[in-house]
This record gives sequence, structure tokens and C-alpha cells, in this order.
Amino acid sequence: MTALLFVVSGVVILVAAELFTNAVEWAGFGLRMTQGATGSLLAAIGTALPETVVPIVALATHSPSADSVAQGAVLGAPFMLMTLVVGLTGVAVLLRRGSSVLTVDASQARRDLGAFLVAFTVALVAVVLPFGARVALGIALLALYAGYVVATLRGGQAATEMPEPLHLVRWRTGPPPGSIVALQLALAVVLLVVASEIFINALNDVASALNVPPLTLALVVIPVATELPEALNSLLWVRTHDDTLAFGNVAGSATFQACVLGFIGVTFTSWRPGGAGIISGLITVATAAGLLVVMRHGRATAAVLMAGVLPWLGYVIAQIVTGGRLGA
Repeated sequence: MTALLFVVSGVVILVAAELFTNAVEWAGFGLRMTQGATGSLLAAIGTALPETVVPIVALATHSPSADSVAQGAVLGAPFMLMTLVVGLTGVAVLLRRGSSVLTVDASQARRDLGAFLVAFTVALVAVVLPFGARVALGIALLALYAGYVVATLRGGQAATEMPEPLHLVRWRTGPPPGSIVALQLALAVVLLVVASEIFINALNDVASALNVPPLTLALVVIPVATELPEALNSLLWVRTHDDTLAFGNVAGSATFQACVLGFIGVTFTSWRPGGAGIISGLITVATAAGLLVVMRHGRATAAVLMAGVLPWLGYVIAQIVTGGRLGA
């Protein structure tokens, strides 16, 4: 039964991702947003819903492992994005026709990664601070995200080329009605959230059977499911050479998580993730800093992006070797 849930939820996530990317492009076009803003804001916030739901539900239901699950979600989601998902994006760039180099809006890439590094580093520093100081930093993270949104909306020129026809009305010529775009976007988000939740539950069953510690589950296992929308969306956009949308979806999601999920973590949990959480956090900062250097001119080869998966693989192997007790 668990295997069937994996397959069905995976297929639904794939279909939802295609509906989502298509609707987001039309939403950005209709709102006269730049590709950077469309990918880093519209797509990022929409696909960040599954991993945002995880810590909120865990804390609201007061489950026994709520604190560990919430902290792991805050640290694990950006860790996954900056390593595994970036690496998969590199694979997609390598396999596509026409170019093996990812080319994006350089200013947007620097803005995304710069804001992420500041927010995520602040969240890590908060580990050693008392509760009152953490609350102040949590509010500062929300303020940082607000400033980032304003800067992103002001940057660049609006896209002028129409996307491919909206899937719900593919027979229609010209721009589709805004209500149909909103309907497809809402349908895609609902499918993403529901299918991701089913996928997470299936992973939870497997992890429980293997006696995986709650924090390790939240740092490594759960993000595999919750980051599927970002990964699939980016792969689809790379395939169509919409590189700015693809990279913005990944980096923008990481920024949203570092700011908004970071606020939840430092304010509503004990925010003591332990050695395993700190190690993953430091790896995330190092990987993102390296990516910022590489992407400062808006270009990165497939090989460089693919190297991003190595820190994630190293961490997972270390967890397996130590029986999930790395940093314990």
C-alpha cells in the first residue's frame, strides 16, 4: 500500500507541477511582472506551501515530536534546495538541447542568494540567543522578506512574450481570462499540497519502520517530499529554456523559507536543533555562498550546478553510517 501511495502521489505532483508552472507564467504575464519576480515570488511562494504547512501543523497539533519536526523543516528545506535541487537543475541543464549553461538575470540571482544568506545566517546565529532576542530577530526576518519582495518587484522589465497556451483552455487563442488562470493556479496548489502530504505520510511510515530519529527525519526525509514541487517546476522550466524562472523558483523558495519559516522556528520552537541541525545549516550557508560567487554574472555550467548535490550526498551517507546520530 505504501508503494502505491508513493507512485500515485508522485504522478499527481508531476501533473500539478506542470499545471502550476504554466499558470504561474500566465499570472506573471498578466500582472506584467518580470521573469525574476514571477519565479522568485509567485512560483516560490506557491511551491513553498507544502514545507510551510509541515512545521505549522506539527506545532498546532502539539505532536510529540513537533519541536524537532518544525526545527528540521526550517533547516532541512533550504538545505535540500541549495544542494540536491540545485544539482538536479544542473542535470536538467546538461540533458537539454541547445545549451549546457544556465543563464539567468544576474541581479535577481544576486538578490535571491544574498537575501537568503543574510536570513539563514541570522536564523543560525539565533540558536545561541535567549528567547526575547530570538523574537526580535524573527520579526527582523519578516521585515527582510518584505524588503526583498519590494526590491524584486521593482527590478527589471516586464515580460512581453506570451507563454504557451494555458492547459485548461489550450484551444483558446490569445491571453486566457484571469479567472481561468487563477482557477488553474489554485487547482495546481491544492494538488501539490495534498499529494505532497500523502507522500510525506508514506515516507513517515517508512522512516518509523526503520526507527529513524525525528530530527533526522525532518532534516533529510521530509524535505525529499516537500521540495518535489520546486524541483519539478525548475526541471520543467529548464527544459523550455526559461532559466530565470527555474533558478528563481529554487532561490526564491529558499529565501521565503529562510525568512518566513525562519521566523516560525526562532519564535515558536525551542530553536535548539543540535549538532545535526547546525551541521546541515553550515553546509547550506557554505553551498549558497559558493553558488552566489558562481552566479554573480548570471551564468553557471551544468557541471558546477551538479556539484551542489555532493554536500547533500555526503550528509546523507554520514547519517546512514552513524545510524542517524550524526551530531547527536
